[in-house]
Amino acid sequence: MAHIASDPALDIEPDFVSATFEGIRNRIIGNTQTTHDEAANELITGWWQDRDICLAAWTVQENEATWLAAEATHIEQEHIDQECLLAEQEAEIECKEMEKKKPKINDFKVGTSVSDTLTHHPSQYAIHKLKSFEYIELWYFSPDGCKDTANEAKSSVDSTFGFTKVDDFIALKAVAAFKPSRKAIQDHSLEWRQFNMAKNSFLLYINKLKWPEKHQCALTMFFMNVVSHPQCSEPFGEQALLLYATCVCRDWHDTLTLDNAFNIGIFSSTLLKNLAEEVWNKTCLESLTEVHYPFSEH
Repeated sequence: MAHIASDPALDIEPDFVSATFEGIRNRIIGNTQTTHDEAANELITGWWQDRDICLAAWTVQENEATWLAAEATHIEQEHIDQECLLAEQEAEIECKEMEKKKPKINDFKVGTSVSDTLTHHPSQYAIHKLKSFEYIELWYFSPDGCKDTANEAKSSVDSTFGFTKVDDFIALKAVAAFKPSRKAIQDHSLEWRQFNMAKNSFLLYINKLKWPEKHQCALTMFFMNVVSHPQCSEPFGEQALLLYATCVCRDWHDTLTLDNAFNIGIFSSTLLKNLAEEVWNKTCLESLTEVHYPFSEH
C-alpha cells in the first residue's frame, strides 16, 4: 500500500446524501429499483470499509516508523558510547604515559640517620659508562678518582653546559658530567693498592646498576683470579697482572659490542706469560736506555 500521509481516524465521513454525490448515486441505481438513500448507504458502507483498511495500514506504518526511529536512536547512542569509550581509553593511556614521565623519588628509612663519614662517589661520566655497559677505567672508582669527582663538584670554574634529553624535554647539564677526567689513569698504570680498592667499588656499582648476574659473576671471578694470582709475588708480577687486566677488560667490552664475547672469568695463563715477557722486555729496555744516556753525553 502507498504511504498514508495522515491518520485515517481523523477523516470525516462525506455526506453521500448531498447533491455532490447525486451522479454517483445515479450510477449505482442504474435500472434497478434502488433508492437514493439505499445508494447513499452503500457509499457510506464502502467508505467505512476503506477507512478500516487504511486505519490498519496506518497502524502498521506508524509501528514501523516508531521501530525505525528507535533503531536509529539506538545505533546513534551506540556510536556515541563507543566514541566516549575510546576517548576515555585514550585519556587513560595519556594519563599513564604522563605518570611514567613524572619524576620519581625513592623511599627512605625513617629511623636511619646520615652516616658519621661520607663516601665519595664516582663521576656521572663513569656511571653513564656503566649504564651503557661500556669500558671505563677503574681509576674512576678508586678513592683518588672519587675524591677528584668531589673536588670537581665543589669547583665553580667549569660553567660550561650542554644539552641532554630527559624524556621528551631538552635540559642543560654541566659538560663536566659527560667528559673524562684529565687526571684519569689507565688500569695498567695504577698502583696495586689502587687497583685492588677500585675493583671492589666497581663490582659494587655494577651490582647497584643491575648488570646481568651472569656478567657480574664473570667479572668477580676475573678480578679474584687477578689479585690472587701467584704472579703478583714475582718481580714485575703486579705490572704484568695490571697489564693483563687492562687488555682483557678492553677486549671483553669490545667483543660484547660485536656479540661474540668470551668468558672473562676464565683466566689465560698463556696470555699472562706473554704480557709478563712484554713487561720484562720493556723494563730491560728502559734500564739499558738509562745506562746508555750518561755515556752518550761524553
